[in-house]
Amino acid sequence: MGEQLTISTPEQVAFHYEMAGIGSRFVASLLDHLIIGAALFLVYCALLSILGTASLASVTGGEEAGAGAYLVIAALVLITFLIFWGYFVIFEIVWQGRTPGKRAGRLRVLRRSGQPIGAGEAVIRNLVRLVDILPGFYGIGLICMFIDKDARRLGDFAANTIVVRESDQTRLRDVRVPEPAPTYNPYTYPQPQYPYAASNTPGSRPDPLPGISLRNVTPDDYRLIREMLERVRRGEIQHERAQELASRLAYGVAARMGHDFREWRSRGWDPLIFLESVLNSREARGD
Repeated sequence: MGEQLTISTPEQVAFHYEMAGIGSRFVASLLDHLIIGAALFLVYCALLSILGTASLASVTGGEEAGAGAYLVIAALVLITFLIFWGYFVIFEIVWQGRTPGKRAGRLRVLRRSGQPIGAGEAVIRNLVRLVDILPGFYGIGLICMFIDKDARRLGDFAANTIVVRESDQTRLRDVRVPEPAPTYNPYTYPQPQYPYAASNTPGSRPDPLPGISLRNVTPDDYRLIREMLERVRRGEIQHERAQELASRLAYGVAARMGHDFREWRSRGWDPLIFLESVLNSREARGD
């Protein structure tokens, strides 16, 4: 489809997402259903081998045997539902909005606000999938996707989610920036390299922003910074795009700290380094 969704945060940062089209979602769903079909085939074969002659007797026997056959059929229906529904729910929770099919097609489910989905959204959108799939292969879901400009099915409406196409991945070394020259550093403690060493334990790091108040930096600010830096580390944001987003976020966070980020930028501070320093400073102070 090529349509974009722009989401603005309270920190005046705009995130742009390319909406996943019906074609790409269909291909991802087809791959997921092939995997589910293969899993069901293996489960059915295993059950038949376990039941063996007992299942044949339950079908051809008397009244008690007929009741046993109904139990076998009910067990198969239950197992089919659990595999079909659990496949999507578990993968979307563990892989943060992705299934193997979506991962292959580089698609991801997000909340309408642009944040990652949680267990609640994954459960709701996949329970409603049982309606979307009617009367055939996603008949109702396809009709809804054709009507809605964001190609959402009923499950997306119920869980308030969207499906987006992820941007081209980059290598982590592409988003690293060199440490600025010491003469440009406005503080006595040198700037940390990005990213900060993951082996350091909280509370043991030197404060990279001594004397700078973080009192007005909100928990949402920290969450947004942490989420963006994690996406950069995973290579989900291109270098140029990471610099743009980090710059917008850095100006908003610096303003909460009572400063203008242009002060840091004029002395050579990179936005990614600044945001990483804010997180490290908070941990160093034990906030």
